[in-house]
Amino acid sequence: MSASRCFLIDPTCPTHLHTTNAQNSPSLKPVHLLWLCIHTNGGGYQPVDTRCYPLHLRRRFASPAHPAEDGRTTLGDEVMSEAGFVRRGLRDLVVTAVSLFALGIAPAQASGLMIQNVTIIDPITGATPHQDVLIGNETIGAIGDTGSIATFAPVDTIDGTGKFLIPALWDAHVHLTYDPEIGNRALALFVANGITRVRDTGGLLDKMIAVRDFAQAQGSRAPDIYFAGPLIDGVPRVYDGTPARFPEISIGAATPAQAEAHVDQLAEAGASLIKAYEMLRPDTFRALVTRATAHGLPVTAHIPLGMSLQAVAATGIRGMEHLRNIGLACSSEADRLLEERKAMLQEGASEEGSALRSHIHGAQRPVAFTTQNRERCATVIATLADARIFQTPTLALNTRGAFRQFLRPEWREQVKYLPATVTARWNRAADKAKDTPISPAYAGFADWSLSMVGQLHEADVPIMAGTDTPIGLLTPGFSLHLEMEMLVRAGLTPQEALASATLRPAEFFGLEGEMGSIEVGKSSDLVLLNANPLENIENTQQIESVIIRGEVLTRAQLDQLLEQPAN
Repeated sequence: MSASRCFLIDPTCPTHLHTTNAQNSPSLKPVHLLWLCIHTNGGGYQPVDTRCYPLHLRRRFASPAHPAEDGRTTLGDEVMSEAGFVRRGLRDLVVTAVSLFALGIAPAQASGLMIQNVTIIDPITGATPHQDVLIGNETIGAIGDTGSIATFAPVDTIDGTGKFLIPALWDAHVHLTYDPEIGNRALALFVANGITRVRDTGGLLDKMIAVRDFAQAQGSRAPDIYFAGPLIDGVPRVYDGTPARFPEISIGAATPAQAEAHVDQLAEAGASLIKAYEMLRPDTFRALVTRATAHGLPVTAHIPLGMSLQAVAATGIRGMEHLRNIGLACSSEADRLLEERKAMLQEGASEEGSALRSHIHGAQRPVAFTTQNRERCATVIATLADARIFQTPTLALNTRGAFRQFLRPEWREQVKYLPATVTARWNRAADKAKDTPISPAYAGFADWSLSMVGQLHEADVPIMAGTDTPIGLLTPGFSLHLEMEMLVRAGLTPQEALASATLRPAEFFGLEGEMGSIEVGKSSDLVLLNANPLENIENTQQIESVIIRGEVLTRAQLDQLLEQPAN
């Protein structure tokens, strides 16, 4: 039997490694560490990969199976023996500092992190107990049974006994510039809650770039931001700043050419996705999606009021937000309601966008929710599944009017970490809502939203966890854990809910090969928990430490993030 073992040598070479204990040909993974990988075969040793070595050492270590880059080959075993590096016939590999110095490779200082004897909770494979996880800089270098990973250079260690390791979390629907009083304070709250990446789905470009630049300057104290820039809406726009409760986070596109120009500008500015909104005309919407696709940018959308869900799905969009307008599409009156909306859009073209949209929804949603048709809805769900259109249902937002999570005692504890003016304002709003009866409309919409997510999930429509924070009194960071709780209530298992906040957002961006699960070569952004989230999804809040960009933030440091003054 042949196998591979990898030994950490030096952290300065940003190149490749092989996985440890590979029973077949080890697979190369990118990592910012230099690993010496030795392949054992019948008692002999030869280097598997030498691409980290300087060219002269690559030539010395080349073998017929692994030729040097200049085409020269030598016998690997002879070279290894010549260097005094290993002895043929030994069952275990012996590496000495003298040998390394003879090769011009100096021993490293502590240059990695080993989490020992931890239970890995992976969104794909579930729970795997008694594992060691070796981390180098920002990448997982090796995973193996406890005690199975050998290292040459010293590494820092964390005792994972009795603890649970999950991939770091995403909030897949945030608005970082929505409330100027909150400002950049949200960034630290995300990290303190194990969220190292967020998807911002609407903010004016200059403000978004300022937030992104600020976040990058904070290093490990702020999440990575994947941003859409402004909502691209039609004319009139919904979020145009009038009234104040609809802050200006959008731009308008009256024609296909204008939509294309907006997409070009956002692509040039470094946007990660495009967000399309409800007032877009069908031809403008299609032009937007086509242009975004040409730039390699996924489009997520509210279904435009003048289009059917099926027509929108056919354009090639990647995602939909809030379950918005699925209820209209599931109505037995869907065709009539669509024609009615088109007429209302034309008649109200001179109105404020927010008022016009509210008028249309106010007139049609009660009809739609009292005429839901099972067969029609099955067709709608099949359309979404066939096109694999990611859904971010924002269940905590959709159910807040009925479930009133802001009345929970823990909500009061969480909101205190916001700027004092925001805390006071939110507390007043919660107190006012406490004395207001729950309307049948709120209760019905909450029940429908939970049921719809369950049906979408059963049909294998991908679900992402996103909150819409800070809208709806949803506290940045903390509200994601509430969202996962609501997803479990809708029918997802805890493991599936965890995937919605880890693997699914990575898949949305086509980054599942780099992040989203705990695998060798993937991102080492991880969260260490004190309790098993597969037993109770609320245990994602039992955070012991967060590993972000190669740095470990302890519980004490996370508490400092929570308590630091707002910017």
